[in-house]
Amino acid sequence: MKTDNKLQAIYIPAKEKGPGKSPVIIALHGVGSNEKDLAEFASSLDPRFAVFSLRAPLVMGPESFAWFQVRFTAEGPIHNREEAEQSRRLLKEFIKDLKSHPDVDARKVLLLGFSQGTIMSLSLGFTEPELVRGIVAIGGRTLQEISQGVVPDGTVTSTPKVLLLHGVHDNKLPLFHSEATAETLKKAGFAFNFKTYNAGHEITPEMRDDISEWLKANF
Repeated sequence: MKTDNKLQAIYIPAKEKGPGKSPVIIALHGVGSNEKDLAEFASSLDPRFAVFSLRAPLVMGPESFAWFQVRFTAEGPIHNREEAEQSRRLLKEFIKDLKSHPDVDARKVLLLGFSQGTIMSLSLGFTEPELVRGIVAIGGRTLQEISQGVVPDGTVTSTPKVLLLHGVHDNKLPLFHSEATAETLKKAGFAFNFKTYNAGHEITPEMRDDISEWLKANF
């Protein structure tokens, strides 16, 4: 499987410009999708935010990309740890490179992920909490190697706020994955909100409204 060594992105400037640089939402799509998937959705959430909608580095096919390869088995999903770690590093470098962007405030970064994009958002948030102000995590999970390495409450000086959303009828990544993530967030001392929906493995209009309200209330 071909891998890109630099993340490609769609950039959408903030619709409402305040004084100084704009806060930014970095949108991370799910497996088999691409950077177009969440671009308009992310830019519709809050006009104060600029948006970078990223393309995952692994090429699966035409217009189809992934952050890492995964197999779904009777024992649960089994993923390629090396690819997941490489994608985490690429995401980290992408955020660090925002320091040189003329219109975006690299100190005010929020990650918005769906499915595998949520996995990557949580992986970076847990390992590099100082790089991220907030995380919107929809229909995903935390990788075992990440949750096992989480430091206990009180040892990290700055952690992102997290909005954890999951459909109760999700049959791709069932609800218990987000319940486990909530326990990990609690252990690590993160401030978070956890809400479930009468939905499957999807982003619903109700989720969109709740994300918008959360952004306005917290940022």
